[in-house]
Amino acid sequence: MSGTDPLETLRVEASCSVCLEYLQDPVIIECGHNFCRRCITRWWAELARDFPCPVCRKTSRRRALRPNRQLGNMVEAARQLRGAKRKAGEESRCQTHGQALARFCRDDQAPVCLLCEISHAHRAHALVPLDVAALEYKGKLRRCREPLERKLEAVASCRAREEKKPSELKREILQRLQANLARLGEQRRVLAALVAELEEKCLQPGAEMLKDIKDTLARCEAAAAPVEEPASVPIELEKNFCSFPRQYFTLRKITRRLIGEVTLDPDTAHPNLVLSEDRKSVRFVEVRPRDLPDTPRRFTIYPCVLAAQGFTSGRHYWEVEVGDKTHWALGVCKDSVSRKGELTPLPETGYWRVRLWNGDKYAATTTPFTPLTVRVKPKRVGVFVDYEAGKVSFYAVGSRQRIFTFPVASFSGERVFPYFCVLLSTIKLSPKG
Repeated sequence: MSGTDPLETLRVEASCSVCLEYLQDPVIIECGHNFCRRCITRWWAELARDFPCPVCRKTSRRRALRPNRQLGNMVEAARQLRGAKRKAGEESRCQTHGQALARFCRDDQAPVCLLCEISHAHRAHALVPLDVAALEYKGKLRRCREPLERKLEAVASCRAREEKKPSELKREILQRLQANLARLGEQRRVLAALVAELEEKCLQPGAEMLKDIKDTLARCEAAAAPVEEPASVPIELEKNFCSFPRQYFTLRKITRRLIGEVTLDPDTAHPNLVLSEDRKSVRFVEVRPRDLPDTPRRFTIYPCVLAAQGFTSGRHYWEVEVGDKTHWALGVCKDSVSRKGELTPLPETGYWRVRLWNGDKYAATTTPFTPLTVRVKPKRVGVFVDYEAGKVSFYAVGSRQRIFTFPVASFSGERVFPYFCVLLSTIKLSPKG
C-alpha cells in the first residue's frame, strides 16, 4: 500500500505476535512463524505433545525451536532506525525550501525559514526569531494547562461522586448512572491526553513546539469550558445502598430467580473438549477421546463450547470457576456465529468476550482489544447480561471488582448463548451463591 509507513511495517515484522513487543532472542518454529524464545516457551509450558502455533494453529509433534539470528539483526536495525527517525524529527525543516526553521510568523502562527522571510508570501508579515516565539508560546501553553488541570480534577471529583452512588436501583436510574460514568470517563481521558500533550510540547525544540500552535490553543480553549454536572440521582436511593462497582451483589440477588441452572451443550463442544457428566465443567485434552460428528453447531478450530440455555430477553447472570488457569475466554455470542474455520471473535461478528492469556494479560476483545487491569487474579468470574439494555458485564467475584462492561451490544433480537473458550485447562460453572 502506497500510504504505508515502511518503518512501521518493519516494526510490525520485527515484533512478537504473543507479547507484541520487539522480538527478544527470536526463534522460528516448524510452520515458519517467529516468536521470542521466552514467549513461545511459556505458551507451550503445559504441553507434552502437539505444540500449536499461536498464529496459524498448525501443530508440530515436537518442540522445534531454531534460533533466527538474521531476524535478530533485523530487529536491532529496526530499533536503531526508530531512534534515528525520532532524533531527525527534532531538527525540522521548511517543507517549501528545505531550510532549517529559524523564524516564527505571527500572522500565520507557524515557523518559517529564512527564505520564507524574504519571500512575497511573508514580506508584509510580522516575524520574530524562533527562540523568542518559543519562549512566548511556552508561557501561553503553561497558562492554558492550568485551567485544564483544574477541570481534570473537577471531572475526577464528579466521577468519584458518581461511583459512590447506589447500585441497587430501578433500571432507568442504573442506566443513567452508567451513562454519567461513561461520559465523565471520556472527558477525563480527553483532558488527561491534552494535558500530557501540552507537557510534551513544552519540552520540544522551538520549531516542533510551534507547529500547529494555533490548532493546539484552539483545542485548549474549547476543552476548558466548565464541567457539566451529571444528572442527579434521587437522594432517598443514595441512603440505602452501597457504591456502584459493587452492583453485582444486587445482580446476583435479582437474577438468581430469573434463570435456571446453566449447563453446557455437548453438540457445540470442540472435539478436544470433554464435558463432565452433569455438564457443569469442561476440560481440554490433547488427544481426542472419540470421533464426533461435524455438525453445523460444533466448533472445529478453536476449543469453544456454548451453554445449552440461550435467551432473547431479560437479565441473566452466571459464574465460572477459572481457578489458577493461564488461558481462557468467557462471554456471550449470537446463535448465528460461525463455528468453522478461523474465527474473528469481536462484537462486530457477534462475540462479547473477556480473555486471559499468558497467565497475566487480560483484555476485552473489542476492536482493537482493550487491555484490562485486574487488581487480584480472579478464581471465579461472574458474567451479567441485560438483553434489553444491550449490556454485557464481567466481575471478579472474590475481589468485588467490575472487570469490564461492553458499551451497547447489538443483539438484534437474536438468541445469545453463554460462551466458553478453554485452552490447556479446566473450567466449571459455579452455583449462584
